[in-house]
Amino acid sequence: MPAKLKKITVKQAKKLAPTWSIKKNKLYKKFVFINFSDALSFIVQIGIESEKINHHPTISNTYNKVEIWLDTHSVNGLTDLDIKLSNKIDNI
Repeated sequence: MPAKLKKITVKQAKKLAPTWSIKKNKLYKKFVFINFSDALSFIVQIGIESEKINHHPTISNTYNKVEIWLDTHSVNGLTDLDIKLSNKIDNI
């Protein structure tokens, strides 16, 4: 992880992560799967990608639904790490 992270604006985030929405100044996306097993498998894959870049999302799971929120706590906002992880999640 870089020593100093630079905050990005909500406008920049929308442009760099167009498939995600903004909720409470965080990147947000909801995924719906056929069943719980597929949802859980997706969460595990997110965990693997998150560990690779040492940046961890907030994840909520109810049966076949997975909700993800991304932000960087150390800057109390969004950074390039959130964009990077959102793109990795979109490619799972």
